[in-house]
Amino acid sequence: NESGFGDARTVCSGLVAAMEESELRNRMVLVMCNLKPAKMRGVTSQAMVMCAVEAGGKAELVDPPPGAKVGDRVVCKEYPGEPEQPFMHPKKKIWESVKGDLKVDSNGVVRYKDAPLEVEGKGLLTAKLSRNCQVS
Repeated sequence: NESGFGDARTVCSGLVAAMEESELRNRMVLVMCNLKPAKMRGVTSQAMVMCAVEAGGKAELVDPPPGAKVGDRVVCKEYPGEPEQPFMHPKKKIWESVKGDLKVDSNGVVRYKDAPLEVEGKGLLTAKLSRNCQVS
């Protein structure tokens, strides 16, 4: 693709019980790409769709900022750096150690350890309705 982030990816999710198909169709979503590919229902998923998840399990897709394009990288200016490897090593439990610090604040902004996540030059990641909840 134009962004230089490689080819298209197959992404499966477990969101069938959490939202309607129409909420996913023809829209931008945020995906975590450096997880180890995983089999879901016989298909290899190469990323994870990121959602704000409220107590009780209600899920809402995290919104990229207006103007974001496929392949734009999400950054956290307070924690700069490049990925150390193409995917997180599953035995190191890296995802498990960081996911508890990914949250939506009281204004709907997605944060990692209280620092906002953004697409540089385009804006912040947000949730339209969810507040004070986990992102996963």
